[in-house]
Amino acid sequence: MASASGSRRIVLLVAVLMLPTLLLASQRWERRGRKYKPPPPVSKITVLVKSERYDKPIADAAVVFHSVEGDKDKGYMELKTDSNGKAVIDVIPIGDTFQLQVLKNGYDTFGQNYVVKGPTKSITVRMLPPQPQYSVYKKHPDKPVGTGGAGTTQPKSSTASAPNKN
Repeated sequence: MASASGSRRIVLLVAVLMLPTLLLASQRWERRGRKYKPPPPVSKITVLVKSERYDKPIADAAVVFHSVEGDKDKGYMELKTDSNGKAVIDVIPIGDTFQLQVLKNGYDTFGQNYVVKGPTKSITVRMLPPQPQYSVYKKHPDKPVGTGGAGTTQPKSSTASAPNKN
């Protein structure tokens, strides 16, 4: 019995002596670890895409968020609108600037810059049907003679006068 109580004392003595060593070692690892930096607060941005002509939501439109810092593009994220014409994103930090771009076949492309100022932001985009392309090879009745376009130069006679703007 004496040997059993003696071995218990030795184990207890070793445990007591090892405890401060283990505590000091664990504190050293905490100081060497990476410091936790919490992520910045983000905003929930809801984009509603509608047709200007019919005032109905546009499903499956590509909504692209370009994160902008100064004049540099830091990357982008593309979402598709749901059947109600909505796209929701909640990863853009408050205070950041982003460029919103909306694309859909059969509509003009939309693009505009926004600054995130609060925890929520709602944006409604009204898509226009495509406009005809301007061509310098066609005559344009709304442009005065001599201002561009094929076949719109002024005649070379000295009696030519500028159009009357009265």
